[in-house]
Amino acid sequence: MGSRAGVLIIDDDPSVCRTLSPLLAEAFRVHVAASGEDGLAEFDRVRPDIVLLDLMLPQMSGLAVLRALKRSSADLPVIMMTGFADVQTAVQAIKLGALDYLQKPLDGQVVLRRVEQAVARPPAAPGPARAQVIGESSAMKRVWRLIERFGPTDIPILLQGETGTGKGLIAEAIHQLSNRSQRPFVAIDCATIPPDLAESELFGYEDGAFTGAGKRKRGRVAFADRGTLFLDEIGTLAVATQCKLLTLFERQNFLPLGARNVEPTHLDVRFISATNLPLLHAVDEGTFRADLYHRLNGVTLELPPLRDRPDDITSLARHFVGEFARRQGKAGVEVSADALDLLQQYSWPGNVRELQRVLSVAVVTACGALTADDLPDQLRIMTRSRAAHIHEELQGTSPAQHSGTNRTTPINLREIKEWAGREAQKRVILELQSRTNISRQDLARMLGVDAKTLRSRLKEMSSQSSKIRSAS
Repeated sequence: MGSRAGVLIIDDDPSVCRTLSPLLAEAFRVHVAASGEDGLAEFDRVRPDIVLLDLMLPQMSGLAVLRALKRSSADLPVIMMTGFADVQTAVQAIKLGALDYLQKPLDGQVVLRRVEQAVARPPAAPGPARAQVIGESSAMKRVWRLIERFGPTDIPILLQGETGTGKGLIAEAIHQLSNRSQRPFVAIDCATIPPDLAESELFGYEDGAFTGAGKRKRGRVAFADRGTLFLDEIGTLAVATQCKLLTLFERQNFLPLGARNVEPTHLDVRFISATNLPLLHAVDEGTFRADLYHRLNGVTLELPPLRDRPDDITSLARHFVGEFARRQGKAGVEVSADALDLLQQYSWPGNVRELQRVLSVAVVTACGALTADDLPDQLRIMTRSRAAHIHEELQGTSPAQHSGTNRTTPINLREIKEWAGREAQKRVILELQSRTNISRQDLARMLGVDAKTLRSRLKEMSSQSSKIRSAS
């Protein structure tokens, strides 16, 4: 039988060490230190497989000890412990390399489970969670870096982004990266629950709790025990329901509606919430509790709209077309260059969800290759209208000016920024082409893009020039 894994507990509270030591000793070799300095010395002596580290230590802080441990062993799993409910400090610890954090008072079984999971965890690898989040743009890479950092922890995450940006998909990816991945992932769309039924739907009810409550019903949050609870569009919940959710968050227990002389139901869950509107506005307006907001908002992930990540449209389009083509038994369908050009010019107000819907229909009509003709006419109409409007606004010749009336259409600064960026890019490329006699590959390297991206830009510029000549 192989030797047991070693656990080092660094905590100046003797009661914590007395409680955890015998519990962990059944499965691990346990070592204890009462200060940061003693903990580092003990670490050098026994080289444990995992460290449980208190954030608030005398003389040398827990964060300072964490830095020293990570310098000595970068891959060492360290779980922070805090009795101060300071999630922001825990977030800082995660950024410094801690694996997770536990809030005091500690639940012994939860500690044992986390230690077992941490010791048994496989080496980090891309895996299915990364594969389902499509996009290599800088905006999505920033999002994924945060997912990889905070996914394995229990820190609550708030997802903010427009409708259709993939908040549900991101929530599932976070769950897959967590230590709870083998437990339930329960997603609840709060916007679909009538306000007067929200409390009974989420927390359940006892027999006779209200007229028509014939027998006890289990609430939906109870199914997430030891797993992840994803509350989509959380800003739509009534303040009364928010109050009960706050109790669940703080005490990890709840009472069903109409409960009398009943022990609260304990629930061990990780919270992920999402909203398509800034919750701070709702807090300012008094429709969302500030205390609940600050507890749910351990880390905020801002999901970019599709118009801000145009470089991802090609990979998303090819993925969706391939997926829908297989379902339709049309495995040979590919996306043509003219279809990709049109897809990239459209602003996608419905984001990835709209792109998915458009392509699911287009695959049905496509023969061999999915061309621009298979896409809805509204894409061409709105793209031309958008381009003409931007051009007229920049030239100071809007339709309102032509008709002699006041301007009625507001200037869209985001669209002007996009247009100006494309024009600046075009001028730089043309200038480099005219002044330097270099290959296209060298030009791509000089511009900091790959050859494929440069070809796409040159083709787009050529297409635009042809349209201008034909129009004149």
